Amino acid sequence: MKHFRSFLLASAVATLSLGATAAEAQYYAPPSPPPGPYHHHHRWHEGDRYYGHGHVIHHWARYNLPPPPYGYVWVQDGPTFLLLGGGGVIERVFVP
Repeated sequence: MKHFRSFLLASAVATLSLGATAAEAQYYAPPSPPPGPYHHHHRWHEGDRYYGHGHVIHHWARYNLPPPPYGYVWVQDGPTFLLLGGGGVIERVFVP
């Protein structure tokens, strides 16, 4: 009987401690963005490295952009046009 009481006490303590741990480990989602249009555009600078998935501009003359030098490409990221060189380094930033 003595062992049963100690077992009961140990299991009660273990159950209570598990409940406290589970309550501390709950996931809380970050707050949602404010209502309405929300656009966050990065302010790019020459010399920055661009890792985004921007739209490559093949018809640069339509956007009044100068022709890119050999090995460079124009990329559109939101309202901004970026001239990218080797390795994704931004050589020029154009905001219409």
